[in-house]
Amino acid sequence: MRPPERSVGVAPEALALFVELEGMDQHSEEFKQGSHELARMLGLVEEWWTCNHVNDRSEGPCHPPGYVARDDWYRCREVREALLQVVEARGHSA
Repeated sequence: MRPPERSVGVAPEALALFVELEGMDQHSEEFKQGSHELARMLGLVEEWWTCNHVNDRSEGPCHPPGYVARDDWYRCREVREALLQVVEARGHSA
């Protein structure tokens, strides 16, 4: 599977923040602020406001079909998978 076009040219700062957030407590204020900043970098602010982010490791969306937040979860998951591929290709660990 080819990474989505969004992942092409991901800024090194965004990738570094993604990796940093992967190791944080997702309930901390620092994580929330970093997650919002990463959403801005990736153009996913609308998705972030529906409580979705690229560091979400859940197996599936928690919202039922028909909710915008469900679609947002899939959009964030697509970007997450692309970011993980870039991290792996560059030899980092997330």
